Amino acid sequence: MSESSPQQRNAETTRKRILAAAQRRFSKQSFDATGMREIAAEAGVNVALVNRYFGSKEQLFEEAVAEAITIDALLAGPQDGFGTRTASAMLSKDFKYIDLDPTAAFVNSLGSPVVGERLRRAVEERLLPEISGWLGGAHADQRAAMIFSALLGFDVLRRMARIDALNARHGPVLEDLCAATLQSYVDGAPDKED
Repeated sequence: MSESSPQQRNAETTRKRILAAAQRRFSKQSFDATGMREIAAEAGVNVALVNRYFGSKEQLFEEAVAEAITIDALLAGPQDGFGTRTASAMLSKDFKYIDLDPTAAFVNSLGSPVVGERLRRAVEERLLPEISGWLGGAHADQRAAMIFSALLGFDVLRRMARIDALNARHGPVLEDLCAATLQSYVDGAPDKED
């Protein structure tokens, strides 16, 4: 096994710093409002280095945000406990993200004419099929989309809009309601007769 050179390690460290800075910036403001100079300054590098590693702001956004939004942790575990497990995780989250706040980054930039479509594709082509494949069964695509919309909506209204009815002090009630709703999407509705 060959060890990486100090130059390779330094390049990898610099690249990670740039990605982390981009994630923080895109979590705070939209793609369109974020400048490459801001990202470079936050990473402590020259803007030319950001361009060298990532080529463009769009490519940096793709790697820093679109590819980094995942739902893997919520799908780890049995289906019959998904609602309870996920509701508990959503209500116990402290939302003190180190770098990427996936909900904020998604909401901030979804309306961007430049990267909004990339985000839509990331959801439609990667996240929803992952959930749908995990679910299986009838109407898996629609059930997956409902799960994603429930999680996103809950997070946006609770944390970003700070809706009082979703405040943590209502924890037990919210956990029960959220768990039942999410589990109903996992279990699926019985087919209706025509």
